[in-house]
Amino acid sequence: MASALSRKRARATARPESRVGDMTRAELRKMIEASVQRTLDKYLNDPDAGLELRPEMIESIQRQRAEYAAGKRGTPLDQVAKRLGLD
Repeated sequence: MASALSRKRARATARPESRVGDMTRAELRKMIEASVQRTLDKYLNDPDAGLELRPEMIESIQRQRAEYAAGKRGTPLDQVAKRLGLD
C-alpha cells in the first residue's frame, strides 16, 4: 500500500507543467526554437500582407521608381533639415 508521502510525490510529478531541469536537451531546444520563432513572427511579419493598394498609390510608387531610375533623388537631407530648422 502506498504511503501518503509517495502519493503526494506522484501527484507532484504528474503535473502537466515541466521544469527546465526535468527536460531533455531535445525538449529544451524545441521550447527555445518555438519561443524564438514566436518572437521573430511578432517583429518581422508584415501587418499589411494581403491588403491591396489603391490605384493612386500604385501610380505614385511607379512614378517614384521611374524618377529614381532617371537619376532624380529628391531634396537633399541638409536642405530639408535647414527648412525645418533642424540644422
